[in-house]
Amino acid sequence: MSQVEGKNPVYETLRRGGVKRLLVAEGLDDERVKEIVGQAERFKVPVERVTRERLDKLSQTGRHQGVIALVDQPGYASLESVLKKAKGDVCVIILDGVQDPQNLGSVLRTGDAAGVSAVVVPRRESVGLTPAVLRVAMGGGATVPVARENLYPAVKLLKEEGVKVVGVDMKGGCLYWEADLRGSVAFVLGGEGSGVSPTLLEKCDVVVRIPMSGQIQSLNVGVSAALVLYERLRQVKAG
Repeated sequence: MSQVEGKNPVYETLRRGGVKRLLVAEGLDDERVKEIVGQAERFKVPVERVTRERLDKLSQTGRHQGVIALVDQPGYASLESVLKKAKGDVCVIILDGVQDPQNLGSVLRTGDAAGVSAVVVPRRESVGLTPAVLRVAMGGGATVPVARENLYPAVKLLKEEGVKVVGVDMKGGCLYWEADLRGSVAFVLGGEGSGVSPTLLEKCDVVVRIPMSGQIQSLNVGVSAALVLYERLRQVKAG
């Protein structure tokens, strides 16, 4: 079993299903907690009132806010299975060396909103589906498949399936809105500090950049993902 902590993350996870048991601090009965308990009752999720001390001991993030949801241990999908099940165009996010749980959680949350088919992370030197990631993902960790793959074979598989691989890097040859992002696309984004490795960038069909007008030369990977994902949606809608 794994767990999701905090009022808003628990509420969103309940909405998506998969919660096995809900733990709520004794005496905690504000409006948000009433909504959470009501949601649990609608989905027939057992609710247990426990001491705050017990929640403190159980908490893996230190930010439970008096509410912890126990869920099935999140599993990893295979990229191959995701592509086989996909109907129509796919959109994949590949994260090269993202180690901050806040960043992966943010990408999963945005990915859920933008209709991402899967998020691919490396087998090594990358954060996985930890409680901290699930807290930030606000339920996105339950709806967006996460595949742990060796990145070079993953890129090769995507290309074989007709997916355009787009690197997002400040060395990109064009601005991200100048590239054709329609159809099946995989965006490659780098981790904190080092960005996308040069050898992985060489495997991309095109490399785009996000313009930076200030002194800072890079954005948080979650923000970068949101920009390119919603530009893709804009282009698809515009035809």
